[in-house]
Amino acid sequence: MLIKNRQKDAIPSELNLNDFAHAMKQMDLSTVSPEKKKKAIFDHFMSVMAGSVRDPETKFEILMSQRLRRKNV
Repeated sequence: MLIKNRQKDAIPSELNLNDFAHAMKQMDLSTVSPEKKKKAIFDHFMSVMAGSVRDPETKFEILMSQRLRRKNV
């Protein structure tokens, strides 16, 4: 059995759980079509992550991944 230390592998961020929840609630889904809601929520999630990560390299990776996902959609 493999034991994984999630805290050690965590990416340093400026957000705590309450701030993250508040940031995710800020998205307005009323104008998004039902079939695109999942993608819109994930895109917003990636924006919140990129805005809160302390490491510039990780932030760049998240933003590039987000850009690639948008292009493929």
